[in-house]
Amino acid sequence: MAAATDSKNYNLAQDPSELFDIYPAPPTLEQFNSIISPDWGANFFPSPQATGKVKERSQVHRDGDWHRSIQVWIYQKSEDATNNSTRVLLQRRSPYKDTHPNLLDVSCAGHVNAGDDVAETTMREMEEELGYNGVMNDRYSMEDVKNSRMFTVTSAIEGETERHGKYICREYQDVFILQWKGDRSMETSDFAPMVKEEVAGFELIDGQQLIHKLRIRDEDFVPRSSQYIDALENVFGC
Repeated sequence: MAAATDSKNYNLAQDPSELFDIYPAPPTLEQFNSIISPDWGANFFPSPQATGKVKERSQVHRDGDWHRSIQVWIYQKSEDATNNSTRVLLQRRSPYKDTHPNLLDVSCAGHVNAGDDVAETTMREMEEELGYNGVMNDRYSMEDVKNSRMFTVTSAIEGETERHGKYICREYQDVFILQWKGDRSMETSDFAPMVKEEVAGFELIDGQQLIHKLRIRDEDFVPRSSQYIDALENVFGC
């Protein structure tokens, strides 16, 4: 019975048969962990163009195909005008995830399924991972989300989990950064995932501390490239 329950938890955390659009690799190896810029050409900037090929999630992570995901950072600046501090919402990934289990990650993230729109995927993932208790209801509009898109960054990471084995995760990550909308302080208790097997919990971290942890490649955090970290530092005003 325990084994059956464990298997169900892993299946709830992700669907290995969900379909992803496949994208071409970046032009050079040096661009494998970089923010996309105009000099990459029309096939990549402002938005990477899919090849037309579609594959299942399990095959994509096995073969190292380039695919698309969204990442959302939600932050709150201090209400004290003399204090420039920023608090950032993090999620702790579920132990059942097929990549980076148990690590601290962005506020919200998800893959873009084949044929789906990036902004619509972002809205859906915010509801699913953060808003099961209703906290996201009408808090951010589609226009808010579209205006919060900051950049697209490439990420190429290899790893291994006890359950899923080796994986090669190569993504074009569309990064959205939203300032908390509310008349009170943002708290971890505000947020709840629709599927608890996807998100283990939430934490708040000072913006400067977050940047420091990412720069030293703290083992408790999903790793980010130097260009990604620089961009976050600029936005959070650290």
